[in-house]
Amino acid sequence: MTDPERFEENSAAGTTRQMLLIIAAVLTAFISCVGVVVVALVLLNPTLRNQVPLLAVAPASNPPPEAPQKFTPLPPGPVNIVEDFAQPSDRWELSQTRMVGGTYEMSLERAEFDTYGLFLGEGRLRDFDLAVDAMQTAGPLEAEFGIRFRQRAPDDHLMFSISPSGYFRLVRVQDENYTPLVAWTQHPAIRTGPGVINRLRLIADGPQLTGFINGTEVLSVSDPDPQVGQLTLGLVTFAEGGLVVRFDNLEGFALIGPTAGDQESLRLDEDFSNPADAPWSVGGAVLRNGGYELSVGGPVITWQQPLPVGSSAVGDHFILETEAQLVEGGMAEGSGYGLMFADDGEFDFMSLVILPQGGIMLFRNGPEGGLIIPPTLMPAVNPGVGASNHIRIEAQGEVLRITINGQTLPELELPPDLRISGRTGIMLQSSDERGLRVRFSEFRVEERAGPAV
Repeated sequence: MTDPERFEENSAAGTTRQMLLIIAAVLTAFISCVGVVVVALVLLNPTLRNQVPLLAVAPASNPPPEAPQKFTPLPPGPVNIVEDFAQPSDRWELSQTRMVGGTYEMSLERAEFDTYGLFLGEGRLRDFDLAVDAMQTAGPLEAEFGIRFRQRAPDDHLMFSISPSGYFRLVRVQDENYTPLVAWTQHPAIRTGPGVINRLRLIADGPQLTGFINGTEVLSVSDPDPQVGQLTLGLVTFAEGGLVVRFDNLEGFALIGPTAGDQESLRLDEDFSNPADAPWSVGGAVLRNGGYELSVGGPVITWQQPLPVGSSAVGDHFILETEAQLVEGGMAEGSGYGLMFADDGEFDFMSLVILPQGGIMLFRNGPEGGLIIPPTLMPAVNPGVGASNHIRIEAQGEVLRITINGQTLPELELPPDLRISGRTGIMLQSSDERGLRVRFSEFRVEERAGPAV
């Protein structure tokens, strides 16, 4: 090949390279313009904007833990707990449920714990079809929230839930164990991160459970123990607390009545635009003004017990006392506040209640519940809003000694088959939507040795 031929070949190759570079530049500019247009369309279109998290936030590489570290070994020896609530501590739950801006907002400050908001329309449900919007507004990505159902006790329930990091699961909580019916599973239908809405739907039809997220079916499994129980919405925290979630736009129905007979349909639709009519529990537990304030609205009994779970459980010889002030509400007949004991963890317990009208009552809650001391006026009780009362119970086997503001009532002898051992704590009882708020400034429980056998 002569030199002129090489020159012509090199010139042709250079021209080809220039043309390829020009084409690449034009394509790059075109793709950039298309990208700008797509972004503009997404920002201007709410429907498209809600799809962005599917691409913008990748799910975490690891699923959340299988269970919060809620059930921990208890210290040995007799129970002796004294609390003045002067300083924050890990001994008490801090959580709230309230209606905010047309939504049902739940918050849980404590790490490694759970809480729930209760549907008040019917307490024994098995079969239902419920859809709800859920949006995390604060807290860690390693958390859990969703539909908690077939609840027979605070630690006996099922939960269909998602994590903000892009996972879902179906879990049974029972006997202090978390057993997955569907383990944590990553799914692209979940919109990840805080500030986005995910719509959860669960159909519970006898043993058959079918779950949907944002319209996509994600699970269909059989529940080996299709029990009746409470319908709730739940939160769970793990290593970090401070979780806040808003629920809204509930739609669906539940079947009430014997599962083997004719059943009625109960609508579950709720948008929380009228808080007074929404059949969901509100209240909470906060440390405020040097005390531990409990609040509740609606016909609900609520309580708190020292943590860890079970650490306040005593035998049938103990002293239990508290100082409490009615801060707000509570004047409706049947509302009150006081002490709880003999709790077996399954809604079976006893309560000594101060009635703000100036009386007391003692009752047992549970399948065999009833009044032990009916509502009785007592001069020793300080009545009304703003009043404080000191309440003390001393149990010696079948004998109870009750003291109100230093005045001891006649001894009460209980039936020998009535159990009084179990967990202890403080409680509120509301009989209407106005509810009540009470500040507890002291709490003490001391387990004592019984007679030698």
